[in-house]
Amino acid sequence: QSDSPKPKPKKRSNSSVEELPEEKKPKAAASMNGLSALSSLTQTTNVRRRNLTATLNSFNNDEGNANEIEPSEDGVLVCKILRKLSTSDNTSLATEGLDFSSNLGFVTLPSRQLATFASIRKAIDSDLDDDVFPLESSRGRKKWKFHVPKLGPVSVKQEEKIGPVLEFLKSTTNDAQLGTGIASDPLKVVIVDV
Repeated sequence: QSDSPKPKPKKRSNSSVEELPEEKKPKAAASMNGLSALSSLTQTTNVRRRNLTATLNSFNNDEGNANEIEPSEDGVLVCKILRKLSTSDNTSLATEGLDFSSNLGFVTLPSRQLATFASIRKAIDSDLDDDVFPLESSRGRKKWKFHVPKLGPVSVKQEEKIGPVLEFLKSTTNDAQLGTGIASDPLKVVIVDV
């Protein structure tokens, strides 16, 4: 039998917080400042954990597909209106796009997903100044059509039928100059005089 003292049993408390061993407990003088820092650290950790959990849960939808774009993510469509300049007949098809055009201004529409050529025409008529379209002496205001690079002019009948303009124009070209329809990268819409 040894004369060494037996270790004292640790006191158990009813709280769910585990007590630190005596050597790891903060000193009394520093404990007041330490409590507020510990409380702040605990709150930050809880917020980070909730953010991480919410992010991970967003990847686990029922079908395993990417989440659809919410209507609130739709936003305003910004279009830069360009007039295609008349060029000589020897221009190549490569320069048919946005290279030979003049900037007439811009229009905005309420939805990037729903805007059509017809709604852009209405916005042009209501938002741009009349001097953008010079008058012809006998017929009044000069007529124009939308022009889709690589396809040609869009008829007035097609303007509503084609559907959402942003989606349609993106499907017709891989030209990076086309734009995404936001203010910092407006959708370039080309018109031609007829």
